Amino acid sequence: MKIISTSIANKNFLNYHHQQLPSFFKKNRDINNINKIFSFLHDFSGKTIFFITKQECLIEVLKILNLKNIYPKYIKNIYDVNHKNTFFYVIGNLHQSFIDIKKNFLFISTKEIIKINNNINIKPIKNKFLYQLKIHDLIIHIQHGIGRYQGLTTIKTASYESEYLVILYAEENKLYVPISSLHLISPYSGNSEKNIVLHKLGSNKWDKEKNKISKNLYDHAVILLNIYANRLSKKGFSFQKNEEQYNLFCQDCLFQVTSDQKNAIKSVLNDMNKSIPMDRIICGDVGFGKTEIAMRAAFICISNKKQVVVLVPTTLLAEQHFNNFSKRFANWSINIDILSRFRSIKEKKKILENISIGKINILIGTHKILFENIEWYNPGLLIIDEEHRFGVIHKEIIKKIYSHIDILTLTATPIPRTLNMAMHGIKDLSIISNPPKERKKIQTFINEYNPILIKKAISQEISRGGQVYYIYNKIQGIDNIATKLLNLIPNAKIKIVHGKMNHIDLKNIMNEFYQNCFNVLVCTTVIESGIDIPKANTIVIENADHFGLSQLHQLRGRIGRSNNQGYAFLFVNNFKKVTLDAQKRLEAIAMTNNFGGGFNLSNRDLEIRGIGELLGKEQSGHIDCIGIDLYMKFLHKTIKIYKNGEKISLENLIKKSYIELYIPALLPKNYIFDLNQRLFFYEKIEHAKSEKEIKIISLELLNQFGKLPIYAKNLILIAKIKLLTKEIGISHIKSNKNIGIIKFNKKNSINMQYLLSIFHKEPDLWKMINSTKLKFFHSFQSDTMRINWIINLLKHLKKSNS
Repeated sequence: MKIISTSIANKNFLNYHHQQLPSFFKKNRDINNINKIFSFLHDFSGKTIFFITKQECLIEVLKILNLKNIYPKYIKNIYDVNHKNTFFYVIGNLHQSFIDIKKNFLFISTKEIIKINNNINIKPIKNKFLYQLKIHDLIIHIQHGIGRYQGLTTIKTASYESEYLVILYAEENKLYVPISSLHLISPYSGNSEKNIVLHKLGSNKWDKEKNKISKNLYDHAVILLNIYANRLSKKGFSFQKNEEQYNLFCQDCLFQVTSDQKNAIKSVLNDMNKSIPMDRIICGDVGFGKTEIAMRAAFICISNKKQVVVLVPTTLLAEQHFNNFSKRFANWSINIDILSRFRSIKEKKKILENISIGKINILIGTHKILFENIEWYNPGLLIIDEEHRFGVIHKEIIKKIYSHIDILTLTATPIPRTLNMAMHGIKDLSIISNPPKERKKIQTFINEYNPILIKKAISQEISRGGQVYYIYNKIQGIDNIATKLLNLIPNAKIKIVHGKMNHIDLKNIMNEFYQNCFNVLVCTTVIESGIDIPKANTIVIENADHFGLSQLHQLRGRIGRSNNQGYAFLFVNNFKKVTLDAQKRLEAIAMTNNFGGGFNLSNRDLEIRGIGELLGKEQSGHIDCIGIDLYMKFLHKTIKIYKNGEKISLENLIKKSYIELYIPALLPKNYIFDLNQRLFFYEKIEHAKSEKEIKIISLELLNQFGKLPIYAKNLILIAKIKLLTKEIGISHIKSNKNIGIIKFNKKNSINMQYLLSIFHKEPDLWKMINSTKLKFFHSFQSDTMRINWIINLLKHLKKSNS
């Protein structure tokens, strides 16, 4: 067998006497085979070399291997395999895994074995972390503004060596940022990256923008805190649970509840038991069991003699919920009714009358519920299904009428505003990420409009006895689309539905589709929410670039609800004319085939659309200046600072201790060759929040790359110093081999007793320059001795909790 690897230094072809791997390597999607694969790797008596392609995310691959207690050491080529280690990895491509019998080497292509995690490993949003950056990606320095990432470089001065991150600014000027200042840098993730103008170093333009952003953060924090305060100030109803009755109701559930569902149910019941009105979002992909959670909450509400409102976006979904709730509550004397445009005037009048006297326990309906002048007998719970389909007017009415009762929102993709509020604790959030065991992930294809491919997709579904949704979201011209399809596929049985149809016709056609009387439904987005047709396992969407991300996810969720493989075909008229935001939406929907991806899609939607929905267009412009990720991070800190009554500025938000010891502290190239991996560990060390975390990082380095060189040890020790300075309240430490200065914040937690004792014991070594600045005189034989002395001093200076 021949291997060609771009990473092998001498570029020679290598020949091996090889043996194929056991058959379970080829069936690596089965959980039992996954365990067999990793048992085989651990039991193998020789050396194992993993081949990781440059296209794969190196950090993610290594993380997965680490979880399986495999810590491979990086080597440039296979000749660097040593006797000390068992596992190694090279950057290169290997077509197929095999064993070299002669050398007793096991060669593994990680592309083959890492497939096992595709179902659960959701791709991170691009540029969320520094280590994910590519050359020329946009990056933001809090003191200098937006530039372009140019990689890492090592600079050696007369006294010591250090590594710097390089940023390119306007007029080709470069900024060299030491790795000790990585907290000042963040990847940019704004709306329209192509139109971003780089800032000019030394210009006051960025300072003006920063002041506006600081003001905006303050306003945003005040709004969020007011919403939260209003929620806490309202008196709600404390629901009590009758254990015996509740357990009987749960036993009627026809499927086994997943662990995520159990957690969500527990959170909902805890919220309902409190006297503060519940405001919780249940986020889970279509078919993951959100409705069962809502039904259990409804049961508790009715058990407490209160009424339940179920608000849905479409009449079709209202009908489906009515049927599902009626079946689920069949063993209980509970009255359920439905209010939608399918009801006559006489029926509506009777429903309103029964609601007012408490005869109806659960009312399911569309937005008509909001606009009808309903006199409730005793409302207790509002369940909102797919909130992204409701407009601003609807939400204002909900706030006005229902803010004093418990609100439970069910969604597959929460809209950016709601997600933003959930991230800051204004709304509570439960995520259901586990699919039913038999469910298969939907295969998604994005193409330019192609009649041949459409014919093939529809014919394939019909040939296996399935049904197809064909989405064309314009009522005008929808008949022509159906005619075109009939000419293309003469054996297809086609019908049309849209939102402007007579409600009886709409209801009848949907019922016929459910009964499998025809196999292709040409429709608008009227089927977007909640319609459950088990035999419909292919969806074709025309003009997919005109849809929002939540819409695409919802539409795709109409299929694949049985054990059969689902296929989603998204067509655009011309790739060249697709807008940048639409391109991002299509990329996001294609990447997130993963189960439970709705929450991540919504996060991505938040990134694409911005969070102007919360504060309006003017304010969202300021958000674009620093990108959404960084804005959200700052907003979280602003809320904390605002509560403490401190001044809000971007500098205050990223303030950290300044440590200058004039010693080399870095991860040398000959220790970690890959640039992104070095960045990954630099960032990890920078964000460590405890000494325990730093110790874990040290062990990771030791396991993956071997014994830490002296420069890397210095880096770890300085990270410990930074943690101690934060705890004590020290703004900076500056020290060379003979002298040093420690500057304290005005607010600090210094052990004054210890400080006075060392002054008394060694008066010649210490000098207080002013009330916050301490000078020390001490000669050190080595840098290591000096760092350890400083750590020891800081530990004693820290006030004891006792």
